[in-house]
Amino acid sequence: PRSRPFVFCIGLSKTATTSLNDALKILGFDAIHLPPITEVGTGGKIYLKWPWWVSKFDAATDLSVAALFRELHAEFPNARFIYTTRDIDRWLDSCRRHFTVEMVRTRVRQKNFWVLELTEAFYGSLVYDEDKYRAAFERHDEAVRAFFEDSPDLLEVDLTKDPSWERLCAFLRKPVPDAAFPFSNRGSQPVTGSAGDE
Repeated sequence: PRSRPFVFCIGLSKTATTSLNDALKILGFDAIHLPPITEVGTGGKIYLKWPWWVSKFDAATDLSVAALFRELHAEFPNARFIYTTRDIDRWLDSCRRHFTVEMVRTRVRQKNFWVLELTEAFYGSLVYDEDKYRAAFERHDEAVRAFFEDSPDLLEVDLTKDPSWERLCAFLRKPVPDAAFPFSNRGSQPVTGSAGDE
């Protein structure tokens, strides 16, 4: 039997998910960033594949987790969920710099086709499209807030504004570590003193 519940970050890419993943590792979690747990079916429907990583990890972050938060909640009803968010216009600017043709080419070279399928299914475009990405952000934000309304199992944080241990550790019932909060994968124009725009 598991000694502690899973922790799932259900924030979208570019909302400090890498920083959170690194922070969870500092707190002692076996965290995985962008786990390959999705399968895209006909019509762009995103499905949860059998979670092979159950015995290897106890925390997971990024888009593949965010896209399946309802299914993960049903599969692991005792899990804790962390919703990383940020100002939508700053998020869009980060996406514009990240979701490029070169990014697609890199994924193809790496043979990470499942990531491309997930990106297209979730956002409606492999490369940045302001209208589609804004709509996807707003859709996800509304869905998360409606699903977890007043739930004690959800913590919402904006690590680009307040990258601190206190709320995170209180939520996870972990002592505050004697370590700086990680600022990981920051873009070329990060917000000063923030977890950047990963």
